[in-house]
Order: sequence, then C-alpha cells, then structure tokens
Amino acid sequence: MTHAYSEMYLEDAMRTLGEAVDFALCDQGLTPAELTAILSNAFEMKQFERGMPRVVCGMAGDELARDIIAHAGLTPVECRETYPFDRSPQYWAGWVMAYTQWMSSLGFNELLEVAPLDWVISSYHPLHEASEDKFAQIVIDKWNNAQADKKGLKAARKAAGLTQKQLAAQSGVKLRAIQLYEQNQLDLRRASVSSASGCSPSLSFLLSCIIFMVYGAWGFSAKSNRKLPANPSSATTTTSATMPAILSFRWERVF
Repeated sequence: MTHAYSEMYLEDAMRTLGEAVDFALCDQGLTPAELTAILSNAFEMKQFERGMPRVVCGMAGDELARDIIAHAGLTPVECRETYPFDRSPQYWAGWVMAYTQWMSSLGFNELLEVAPLDWVISSYHPLHEASEDKFAQIVIDKWNNAQADKKGLKAARKAAGLTQKQLAAQSGVKLRAIQLYEQNQLDLRRASVSSASGCSPSLSFLLSCIIFMVYGAWGFSAKSNRKLPANPSSATTTTSATMPAILSFRWERVF
C-alpha cells in the first residue's frame, strides 16, 4: 500500500494531530461536530495529508489547532503550557485519525465523512486498547462500503425518491430481495432484468426509469441493440411492443 508520506514523519504527525484535536475540543470548547466540519475544509489539513513538515512536525498541536481555528473565522484561545501525562479520548481520536490517513492516503474530508469525530471518540472504548491498524481498517472498510452505496441500487432508488417498500410494491420484487441487493449480499451486476430471469416487466421498466433519473440517459438492449425510450414521460405509456427491449436490459452495463 502506498502511504500518504514518509514513515519517518508518522509518529510526530500522530502526536501533532492528537494535541490539535484535544486542544480544539477541550480548550477551545468546540463540539466534535463543529471540529469535524472545520477539519474537513481546512487548508492546513490538505498540507497535513501531503506530509508537509511545517504542519506534521514543525509546530505543536495546539499551535496547529489555533491556526486552523483562526482561519475558520473564530478567535482561538491561548495555548496551554503543558499537556497532562494521561492522554484523553480526544487526543486518541486525533492520533488514530492521523494514522488512518497516512495508511490509506485518503483525504481527511473523505475519512471524516464516514468517521466523524464524535464517532471516533465514542470508539475509544475498547478500540484504544487495539492496534492503530485495526482502527484504520475499520474506517477504511466504512469508506469502501460508503462508496459502494453511492454507486448501487440504494443510491439510484434514493435519487428516484423511492423507499424500499415503494420499489417492491411497484416492481413486484420481494422487499427482502431488494434489501439483499442493497446490502451487496446479492450481486446486482449479475442480475439480468429479463423474462428469462423471472423478473417482472414492471421491475425492468422501473429500474430503467431510475437509471434515467440518475444518469440522464437510457441504456441499450443487450439483445436487440435497440435504444430504450428517449424520455420517461413517453415510457409511461410503454406498450407490449417496446417491452421486449426493456426486458433484455442488463444491469452490468450501468453499474
């Protein structure tokens, strides 16, 4: 795996971000949600991601936090003189997020989208006793799952404004089957929306509508190579003459 920057900076980077998060939450008094939003958009965190020495090891964590807070339009409080020997859950949150970013090379905005600081802090028990690798893998898995959700049936269904029950009712497909597709327990890419696979014409048509809403274009029939209807309004009156082309649509052409 390619890491975000040289490992020689890693421990300093983890300590710096741990101190920064601890300062922002405990001294500055920001909420985890507020700090998550600030860090997701902070220019300093973009520099941190690239391992720029000035931010990962060239300043103390509270100095980094004060810079970030000031650039967010807030008035930072004064730096503390010393840090307690016992590290707080807030410090641990910054420590493990720095490690996760280094390990994954993802941006902090991407990581904080799936692992906001309130969730990270709530994970202190029992994950602070585990290795940083275990925590990082949990967050990376969360990010991977989030990307899958953005590309699959769930994203298309939500974009069409349908609940799972509505999709099931309008398509004739069992609710449980739709849930399994959305949970990736059934592979939608292998599902052929055709009469041969037993799917109803209403499902085939409805999924085509969803694809149009999300992607702005209709697919092509895998068997007849006929283009599907040019717009949803004309498709609402689809007759049996045009249905065979819709029935032969294959999902793997989209997802």
